[in-house]
Amino acid sequence: MPSFASPAASPVRSRRRAKPRPPRPRPVLMAELRGLGGLVLEQALMDSTAQPVASLLEWTDQLAGELGVECGGRASTYAELMQSIVRVNRQALAA
Repeated sequence: MPSFASPAASPVRSRRRAKPRPPRPRPVLMAELRGLGGLVLEQALMDSTAQPVASLLEWTDQLAGELGVECGGRASTYAELMQSIVRVNRQALAA
């Protein structure tokens, strides 16, 4: 009959912080912004007045922040979100 002993105490792990990620290269960010724009364009063509999914709004805000440009206000429709992405693209190209 096997004996069921209590599990051994787990070793204590050090609480080191992870290294901060280096900033992503600008061409990578611009390519990701174009990809996001294509996805939002598809959604806008299906129903431009629909409310965008929250994750797409957050993704747009994140990319704008990484590119160092203003995203503007929160878009309430896919058409507005598409305009916001175009604005971010133009500002990023001008910077």
